[in-house]
Amino acid sequence: MFMSRLFQSVLLIFALGMSGLLTAQTANADDKAIDAVGGNSLAKHHIVLQETEDDPQRQTLLLNVASNLLQAYGDNVDIEVVTFGPGISLLFANNEHAKRIESLAQEGVRFSACMNALKNATERLGHEPALNPVAKKVPAGIVRVIELVDAGYILVRP
Repeated sequence: MFMSRLFQSVLLIFALGMSGLLTAQTANADDKAIDAVGGNSLAKHHIVLQETEDDPQRQTLLLNVASNLLQAYGDNVDIEVVTFGPGISLLFANNEHAKRIESLAQEGVRFSACMNALKNATERLGHEPALNPVAKKVPAGIVRVIELVDAGYILVRP
């Protein structure tokens, strides 16, 4: 009887230990996914902000959301802004928000510009528009959004 009870206790402790180990391994897998997309795995919150509109008011709103997240969570938030379609204009060097974008980048916000949208803008304008120096070109904006969401980011479209 005593041995049976002892065996059950050891088995329970082993099962609880393995449960914790599996949870730790899962957390590490998520950290690896965040790191793989260039994110900050130390942050608790991972947010992708999507901009697809060439509307200064919507762009202001998106930048306000990024600022509000930084104010609320500080170093505990990892933010990437992904622009595609007409929203690529947010990352044009001559955009009215250029200085604010650079300031947010200094606080750790990343900015991705869709190369497909850039190509379309080039055709429409007759020349390739200069991008804000903090913008990182990505092959396709929507693919970048999906990569981030798959890695555990929350998609927000302000």
